[in-house]
Amino acid sequence: MNDQVPAKWKSLFTNEEWLEHQLVVYGSWAFFAVAVILHIVFFSVKPWIQP
Repeated sequence: MNDQVPAKWKSLFTNEEWLEHQLVVYGSWAFFAVAVILHIVFFSVKPWIQP
């Protein structure tokens, strides 16, 4: 059964593959968000680009 997979992706994913795909996508977004926040914090402490 592919009850968790959206209709347009049912031909590509099983439930297990869909859950793994979601983990990778959400993990990537979380990494990107943390990286942006840390860059802003570090730039505010010690700017590496001088105006």
